[in-house]
Amino acid sequence: MKYRLLALDLDGTLLNSQKEITPEVRKALAWAKERGVYVVLSTGRIVGEAAEFARELPCEDLMVTAGGTAIATASDERILQSWDMPCEIGAKAVEAVQSRPVRVMIYVGSKIYINEYSNRDFVANYRVEGFHANKIVVEDIAGEIRRNHLNVTKVYAIGERAVLEQALAEIRPLPGITITSSGSDNFELLPVGADKGRALTRLGEMLGVTPAEMAAIGDSDNDAEMLRAVGMPVAMGNADAALKNLAKYITADCDHDGVAQAIYHIFE
Repeated sequence: MKYRLLALDLDGTLLNSQKEITPEVRKALAWAKERGVYVVLSTGRIVGEAAEFARELPCEDLMVTAGGTAIATASDERILQSWDMPCEIGAKAVEAVQSRPVRVMIYVGSKIYINEYSNRDFVANYRVEGFHANKIVVEDIAGEIRRNHLNVTKVYAIGERAVLEQALAEIRPLPGITITSSGSDNFELLPVGADKGRALTRLGEMLGVTPAEMAAIGDSDNDAEMLRAVGMPVAMGNADAALKNLAKYITADCDHDGVAQAIYHIFE
């Protein structure tokens, strides 16, 4: 099978543990692009953040963002298609996290709502221009959602596991949501049926590429449906054990140019 599209997660995959893209990985991306491969970002980050990376790399303009709840363009940061939670379900999910000592990101379209507790940490420790340019700081995010009839695309919470489990105990009975994560210290809530695999399949339709003609590389639970959807699923060496079980190829970890190794293995 000749694979025509490569989908790449960002954190723990394309980015190493220092949140950098190494020269060897950049070289491999350019090598694949020169051979006519569509290189597509598929990330949990919002449009503005993902676009920062896409614009500096040999990537397609189309991206999967917000964990698979949106397809967007990097050039003008425009959302072409999105999947949302109903307003009240989103508000109830947000209520479970916003009053607890966890950092939250509430995705609403191309914007992220955060509270002051989260903002203090993100200002000090998360220096990504695309994030801060698109954040809205509101103390009662759930109230803001209800007042303005906003549809939530994703809820992200990061903190101590015991506190996250308290929030999840309130969230699990809610209908119409899927719970996933990108690590043991966080969880992500998505609209039921929305995931990276579904969004990537739709993006492929836009480019005329079938799932069987795609390769995808990821490292965590929120990449599982993407790997299930494509013809060549690849897990990073630092991936969860469950994700490695879905892979046809396991590459090196993100600190040892695993994406570059996988590219040469798949496309040579």
